[in-house]
Amino acid sequence: MNETLRYIFAGVLIFLIILLQPIYLDWLGYTAPLESSVETDLASSPKTNTINSNNNNFTQLKKVDHVNEKNEKFVTISTPMYIATISNRSGGSFVQYILKSSKQNQKYMGGYDDYGNYSKEQSVSLILPSDLSCTPCIASYDQQKNEYLYINNFFKLLNFTNTDTLFIESGQELELNYELISNDGSIINKTVSFNGNNYITNHVYSLTNTNIDLPGSLELMWRGGLRPAEESPEEEIQYSSGIMGQANEIDDISLSTGDQSIKREIYRGQTDWVAVRSKYFISAVLVDVPGSFATLSAENISFGQRKHTPSYNASIGYQYDLNSIVSRIYLGPLDVDHLSLAGSNIDETMDWGYSIIRPISKGILWVLKFIHTTFNLNYGFVLLIFAFLVRLITGPLTKKSFESSQNMQKIQPELKKVQSKYKGDPQGLNRETMALYKKHSVNPLGGCLPIVLQMPLLFALFIVFRTTIEFRGAPFILWITDLSRPDIVFNLPFSIPIYGSGVAVLPLIMGATLILTMNMNSANMDSSQKPVMYFMNIFFVLLFNTFPSGLNLYYTTYNVLSFFQQRSIKSKLQKA
Repeated sequence: MNETLRYIFAGVLIFLIILLQPIYLDWLGYTAPLESSVETDLASSPKTNTINSNNNNFTQLKKVDHVNEKNEKFVTISTPMYIATISNRSGGSFVQYILKSSKQNQKYMGGYDDYGNYSKEQSVSLILPSDLSCTPCIASYDQQKNEYLYINNFFKLLNFTNTDTLFIESGQELELNYELISNDGSIINKTVSFNGNNYITNHVYSLTNTNIDLPGSLELMWRGGLRPAEESPEEEIQYSSGIMGQANEIDDISLSTGDQSIKREIYRGQTDWVAVRSKYFISAVLVDVPGSFATLSAENISFGQRKHTPSYNASIGYQYDLNSIVSRIYLGPLDVDHLSLAGSNIDETMDWGYSIIRPISKGILWVLKFIHTTFNLNYGFVLLIFAFLVRLITGPLTKKSFESSQNMQKIQPELKKVQSKYKGDPQGLNRETMALYKKHSVNPLGGCLPIVLQMPLLFALFIVFRTTIEFRGAPFILWITDLSRPDIVFNLPFSIPIYGSGVAVLPLIMGATLILTMNMNSANMDSSQKPVMYFMNIFFVLLFNTFPSGLNLYYTTYNVLSFFQQRSIKSKLQKA
């Protein structure tokens, strides 16, 4: 193959790499930011800040005589981990849930207020404004009318009636008792209990003398999704989903575009839990006695000035008459340490990658958190240490690979002579080439081994940064203020394909290390191969520009250490 054909072939390969980028990024679990598919005129389409009854087939329970309460009343519970406000409607439905943060822990900072305004100084609030009061509630679906009947009437609070705010310290518990009464006697008693050490609340329903003619089976429901926490609406669409767990198997639904909706889907089978999640937060409803089916649905709603906000609904259904439903709700961050306290497999709602990558992802996260908690280090320094540890492990492989590469370059003159001599004899060329490799003890694939071994690690690191909350809002030094986001220093007035409009520093440094390493190793490289190598390095800079700065920090550090190791090995080989 002459030099011109090599360039054409390399160009075609590079074009295919760029063209197929969405496919292999999707294989990694990464989806490029979505473009809004529907443009909305804000002046002609006023936005609302609530999930209202007209858009959600809202029907309130009619047959209950409100002999206890006729007004909505609220109780606020303050714990070391969150501040929650619950309504007496539905016997304790969350109307506000704010995660507490500190200067040392910024991962719960950055969110939206009740009017849909985003602020980096706003603590994360997880409940969307709604008039449904079904977070959670008991409901029943009318197949004929194609609408839900919600038992979200005003319950009577039987204790703590003289206070609006209750405080729970670490290690303490608090219980609220609600009751809904009709003219026929007690219908529903509900107990809601809180614990100062976790994000779990227990919701226990007792049904007695139930003379209500319900249109269908009872469902324990969470309706209204979660309030957005990320500034970019595309991130909410990309990462949010409705999920259900049945016998250690999970299934989910997700909105792929801003103008999509998903009608109520029924999943038959023993259901242990259902959940709705955003990028870093989740609300999971877990039951002691499995339900006989689950339902999931979704729609996009208006919230503030956002054009699209996904809202997922999930429920656990029971086919037979019940006397009680014992449930617990985990409402908080997608953090494996906190999720494990819920006593279920809801940590699988976190995307750890494919089965071959999953144990590596979990192992990486464990190591990073261990270093962070043991030495009380900034996560940026944790990543520097982790890169150094990986270099120690892969160092021997890198040394062997580099030596093999250098030996391959040394025999290039002899290899070209063989290629010229046996140009028209493929079998002879292959025989003599292998003999040449054997003579000089060279393995042409030796240089690829460390790269192949490191690819699962790089994929796993990418997934860890995308899935886990540990790096959200975690600063490092100087311009790197959030390791979960690109370290953009300024924005261009235009967007470059793949690269985007933001200019990040770490990918440029990483690109420089790649070029330095390539120049050091290309002394005997075929001149026709150098443009391809340069182009590939530039492509990596373009691709990594939108990746989390924590991932780029690790990879840049790893490349710097690799450069110095290879330079040292090369110097020793030249002296030998």
